[in-house]
Amino acid sequence: MTATHNASQVDLTDLRPFIDGTEHELFRTLREHEPLHWDDEPNGPGFWSLTRHADLIAVIEDPTTFINGEGTQIPSRRVEGDTPTVHNTDPPRHTALRRVAIPHLRAMKIREWQDLIDTSVADILDSIQTQGSVEFVNAAASLLPIQVLGQVLGVPAADCGLLSDWTNRVISNDPEFMRGPDEKERARTELFDYFQGLTEQRRAEPRNDIVSKLVAARIDGEPLSWPDLAAYYFVLVGAGNETTRNLLTGAILAFAAFPAEWERLRADRDLLRPAIEELLRYLTPIRAMRRTATRDVQLHGRTIRAGDKVVLWFQSGNRDSAVFDDPDTLRIDRSPNNHLGFGWGIHTCMGSHLARAEVQTFLRDMLDRDLRIIPTGEPDRLHTNQFHAFKRLPVRVERA
Repeated sequence: MTATHNASQVDLTDLRPFIDGTEHELFRTLREHEPLHWDDEPNGPGFWSLTRHADLIAVIEDPTTFINGEGTQIPSRRVEGDTPTVHNTDPPRHTALRRVAIPHLRAMKIREWQDLIDTSVADILDSIQTQGSVEFVNAAASLLPIQVLGQVLGVPAADCGLLSDWTNRVISNDPEFMRGPDEKERARTELFDYFQGLTEQRRAEPRNDIVSKLVAARIDGEPLSWPDLAAYYFVLVGAGNETTRNLLTGAILAFAAFPAEWERLRADRDLLRPAIEELLRYLTPIRAMRRTATRDVQLHGRTIRAGDKVVLWFQSGNRDSAVFDDPDTLRIDRSPNNHLGFGWGIHTCMGSHLARAEVQTFLRDMLDRDLRIIPTGEPDRLHTNQFHAFKRLPVRVERA
């Protein structure tokens, strides 16, 4: 489908464009012709989609009218179970929950883990540089956040692979990971059972990790209940894995598509920080989050009814030409860059500083080694429209 197609024909429940990488054509059509778009759902009530940057900001900044508490995935369910995560709550409960972990995920705190990030990146680059040709997602992009996140959470190194497996099974309907109709529930149960055991260990013997901090945390003088802890573990495992894995894989693809930008980065290391922000805009690892309307709202000549689901397509907002000049081009010095790569407002991704540090360290060390990582085939994307997620990418690693 191209931008000349009728906007009413766009079906954002169809995963095929998201799998083959043509979804931007759909979003361009909607931004231009139907910025408030209705989609029917095969097994749900349907949902509204917003695709313009200004509309997304307006909804995010009105958390009373558009709430998270009914769920943030497009389907009308919560993959974490009955107890909502920090994502799927609203103030004041959301504010209290967020304050529990935020002090341990601030930029200053992340610096304490920089040696760990440095070591993980060095080991991964040593390995893939020696091999020459590798499958990048599993050899590097997913390995880095899992190694780092595991130690930050307090998961033993031998168990870190479980984190990636649970994430793949929970966030998508990819047939590669679906071993039955109850696969999401089974993966969720496995994750909760594992962390329940780890929680008991940390109650008995606290350490300097986030599980220990959560176990010791208090809200209004009371410790977090097990359902609250379980929901927190769920979101930390998913967000901590997905963002870095997909941003790093996407960065390799983006620089392959715009090789002159990599040469600019080689020539000027001061561009590394703005390059990360531009990659977040250009790639948008978290494509969408939804809200639920609490009252009737008139927008673009249509009525969003109280109780309707409203999906915020960050990926589309990040390509909105009303905000970003030449939005389909990677420009590592883009400024200003008010992207939605980590969301916006009170629900901005808590792990954003960690993800930035991991990807920045990886690219910096590539530059230090004067390496090029060149795709040798097409990416194999995870079957989901909520995350811009990758399963595999064959690459060649060589000196520049």
